[in-house]
Amino acid sequence: MSKGNMAALQSALKSKPPAALALDAAAAVIPSYTAPSRAGKTNLTAYLSRDYKANMRLIQAKTGQSLQTLIAEALNDLFAKYDVPVIDHE
Repeated sequence: MSKGNMAALQSALKSKPPAALALDAAAAVIPSYTAPSRAGKTNLTAYLSRDYKANMRLIQAKTGQSLQTLIAEALNDLFAKYDVPVIDHE
């Protein structure tokens, strides 16, 4: 690439985009919907071997409880083991 082309590219990178391409900050913000059942909650994710999921599904089939309830119970058992406050979940 010639020095002239390189200088032109560098100049173009430093210049501001045309007004037509500039995004309005207010238009860039898209309001998101949060289901009422998720209000005040957070997502907790882990990548585990498939065996964990299979065993959780077996327990689900035996107890009829949701995966969320079973994970909350398991976490509370872990919290109790390490003597940290357990969470009173509904």
